[in-house]
Amino acid sequence: MWPRAVRREERDPLRRLANDARGDRGVVPRGERGLARGDLFVRHALPVAEGSLSAVRILVLGPRFADGFADNVAETLVEMGHEVLGAAEVDHAAYWSVPRRALRMVEERVFGDAPLPQDRKLLRLAKDRRPDVLLALTWDVHPEILDELGAIVPGRRILWWGDAPANSRRFGLVNPFWDKVYVKDPDAVKKLRLAGKETALLHEAMNPRWHRPLARQTSDAVVVAGNYYAFRQAVLSRLLRDGARLELYGAEPPPWSAKEIRASFSGKYVVREEKSRVFGSGMVCLNTFALAEGNSLNCRAFEIAGAGGLELVEFRPTLLQCFEPGKEVLAFETYEELWGHLEHARRFPADMLPIREAGARRALAEHTYRHRLEKILADLR
Repeated sequence: MWPRAVRREERDPLRRLANDARGDRGVVPRGERGLARGDLFVRHALPVAEGSLSAVRILVLGPRFADGFADNVAETLVEMGHEVLGAAEVDHAAYWSVPRRALRMVEERVFGDAPLPQDRKLLRLAKDRRPDVLLALTWDVHPEILDELGAIVPGRRILWWGDAPANSRRFGLVNPFWDKVYVKDPDAVKKLRLAGKETALLHEAMNPRWHRPLARQTSDAVVVAGNYYAFRQAVLSRLLRDGARLELYGAEPPPWSAKEIRASFSGKYVVREEKSRVFGSGMVCLNTFALAEGNSLNCRAFEIAGAGGLELVEFRPTLLQCFEPGKEVLAFETYEELWGHLEHARRFPADMLPIREAGARRALAEHTYRHRLEKILADLR
């Protein structure tokens, strides 16, 4: 157990980091300056901070779930003083339900290679609202439609792909009409440049509005939040056999999942501040990657650190660009290294506190959505 804080504000570094994360960011209370119009969501800008890019109208593409990619990007853009057009927030479970997924698959089968209704709806919306920038977030647009959008947002059709590049389907990353593509894998940057794409490296991020230290360690659990793909389940099953205690959050494990994984699942899909509390209260937060994830990091890598969680992350070279293993996160390449970190965290929790604090400081200093979006907007100048 960690030592108790004597004075919360002055002697608790994680609490100070949480307050710093909230800082002078002009945060808009949820629900204000927003207007839902059918499935169009408009967020009006705050006053632009002195010295920042002039306010622009940005059309954000991608499904908007609470604490999802589009949600965090839209919230941050509004805080930065820009106007955001995009989809209204939808329930994550409903969007990924079997009926909804089946409907999308049928729609793709019916329309084949032709533009989907949502593509044509996007074009009408852009003609009506005249955005200054089109920012697609791990989202595909039919080449015919994206080509026409060039007359509305010339030179500003941007794709920020936050998923593993291997998961790009159909046109996706190699659509010839993207003006700029951002991916999180440096190896994919080289491949896309080989294909003639204007491509840059851009890692995922965390939102200090809710990804900040809100809880201290209260358990000896190994916390996981995310999807339960086969590789992650295999690692977790091995940990269970060796006696580790797991707390599993996120999307419900698929029907084919191992019995012990389904039995360990909490049934909770945690977002925003609740997710940060879960990360902070666990002994460690385990972050593994799907087999399709190459030399890149997921958003959880930054959210765990931002929340003051003790991140135990599967190593890849790009980790060194973002965190210092051993000082800001704990990294492993073998099961023996993974188990050794767990044992050390269990026996010497006080040794882990400086790592939690350093990880949170690094995330706040370099890895927020504001940092990433400032890069994208600066490239447009």
